[in-house]
Amino acid sequence: MEKIEVNVYGDNYPLRVERRELTEKAARDVDGVMRLFAEKAPTFESARLAVLAAISFAEKKIELEEEMASLRQSVARLNVFIGQNLH
Repeated sequence: MEKIEVNVYGDNYPLRVERRELTEKAARDVDGVMRLFAEKAPTFESARLAVLAAISFAEKKIELEEEMASLRQSVARLNVFIGQNLH
């Protein structure tokens, strides 16, 4: 574990991380999404922007999980097809 500090929306956060580059990129992504929401709703407090960013990332995660499940099903069907046609 490595100690780092990231800045998100003007606030610094000390963190203990295993993958520095990944965490730094994640912090930049969160910062970017919060700033995007702030442009659209400049009166929102940072906590509210953080919740909106969290919901946005959660939606993307769910979409990727659904896509991954669909891809796994496709691969499984292809494996069955290949297995049936190679014999």
